[in-house]
Amino acid sequence: IYNNNFLFLYDNSELKENFTFLDFISAGVRIGLSIGIDFTGSNGHPLDDGTLHSLKGNKPNSYERAIRACGNIVAHYDYDQLFPVYGFGAIINSSPNKEASMCFNLNFEENPEIYTIDNIIRKYHECIEKDKLTFAGPTEFTPIINSVIAKIKNNQLEYHILMILTDGVIDDLQETIDALVEASFQPLSIIIIGIGDADFKKMEILDGDMVPLVSSSGKKRTRDLVQFVPFNKFQNDEYKLSMQVLEEIPRQIVEYYKQNNLNPKKIAKLLSESNKNEYPQFDIGKADFDLNAIPTYESIYPQFNK
Repeated sequence: IYNNNFLFLYDNSELKENFTFLDFISAGVRIGLSIGIDFTGSNGHPLDDGTLHSLKGNKPNSYERAIRACGNIVAHYDYDQLFPVYGFGAIINSSPNKEASMCFNLNFEENPEIYTIDNIIRKYHECIEKDKLTFAGPTEFTPIINSVIAKIKNNQLEYHILMILTDGVIDDLQETIDALVEASFQPLSIIIIGIGDADFKKMEILDGDMVPLVSSSGKKRTRDLVQFVPFNKFQNDEYKLSMQVLEEIPRQIVEYYKQNNLNPKKIAKLLSESNKNEYPQFDIGKADFDLNAIPTYESIYPQFNK
């Protein structure tokens, strides 16, 4: 290549494609959302005024506002609107052992999936209004993270987002770091929504933007997968809240598939083979596609188009 009378010789050059978040979505990657809700005693009693789960007054409490606001932001991209929802840190009053559960299904059914955010709010209210729970502790994130990992393991064609709503107290910090390091190998992102005005320094540690996470055995995370958002700081600005909640998700998805050497073409091929096996009478490779129906960046992230 000539440039300003100089000759530049390139040897062993390699052309690499840079794929975007939309490339993977257009290839067929599906996004799923799970939610974890903190019912530990540090949130205060729901029958007291001003507590984070308070039932007093006519206004939604802090958790309800965060579930609806932050949940709707991410739920927009969930492929089936069925959300596994878990609680943690409370005693289930119907349980005979009276020990605090660190991961229970919010609907108290075998299948934790709840259809739509509105129904999540309804089930949430049932838990605290019908005296189904006694707020307790400790506060542990590890059981929920490990539960989600177990459900998504070995399925690279779906990418999952776990949203944890918490007041910021955590009693298993190192165990959670260990779990997050393992989670960095999985198709998973975690958004921690801080409720209230507590000290969120430990949540910022889990975010890992300043100091990358390292497990107790010295194992380093393979990629950034955690985003921490203090809800009170952004709750009155829908646009900024959306930006904060979704800020790192596109990059995290691209990084996961890049580290696993899966480009959109490979994913589309795997999905085609999977669909043929599941529905042999329908060959997706011969289907007619409307190119105009491929989503644009503006349609997938309308709140960014301002």
